[in-house]
Amino acid sequence: MPQVLTLNCLLKIKNINLQMNNECMPSKRRYKIAVVDDQRLFRKGIISLIEEHEDLRVSIESENGKELISSLNKQGANLELDLVLLDLEMPVMDGIKTADYLHKHYPALKILILSMHDDEEFILHLINKGVRGFLLKDASTKTFIEAIYSIIDNEYYFNDRVNRIMLKGLINEKKIKPKFNTANLSDREQEIVQLICKEYTNKEISDMLALALRTVDNHRESILQKTGARNTAGIVMYAIKNHLLD
Repeated sequence: MPQVLTLNCLLKIKNINLQMNNECMPSKRRYKIAVVDDQRLFRKGIISLIEEHEDLRVSIESENGKELISSLNKQGANLELDLVLLDLEMPVMDGIKTADYLHKHYPALKILILSMHDDEEFILHLINKGVRGFLLKDASTKTFIEAIYSIIDNEYYFNDRVNRIMLKGLINEKKIKPKFNTANLSDREQEIVQLICKEYTNKEISDMLALALRTVDNHRESILQKTGARNTAGIVMYAIKNHLLD
């Protein structure tokens, strides 16, 4: 006599399968973030923005570096933290001193600096202390979230200005030694070099200077030949080395 599966049997099998699937399915990871800023309204706004994303969670909230370090020390070996959002200007213990401490005692922690200022000296110092990103406080919310995911996924986030500052710092410290030809650039070519360094396209440059696009193309080729640079990055390095952006 053939066996017939009753409705109850089918439901039991379905429930068992669902339970097995749920147990086998990995839970989505939530990245843990510390927010350190002495301005309560700004800090709460940042936290609210972060927690709109289901895979991000603020696990530590501090008003200054001293509070953050106290929280970290309490967790000890159980510390689970993916990113520290760190303000620069705070009472008791500011962002620079905090970054120095974290670099020495918690070198694996990733730090994203939030600041109202983008002073070259501060940026280079902080990068040397292992900071993974630098963001102005007036950045858009889209840029802010992009910066967080960029550091989590790709280790770093730096905008174009910070990239130029880092490159300038490396050249000045002679950690990289670009070799260029002795170039005698015309005033127009120097002007175009400066615009290239500001990331304008050839079309945009032609519109700004009221030149034909072909003329700008020719100037660019001439700049590459005179300087010995191979590409846009080389032109930027040449401009920094020769103080054309000062």
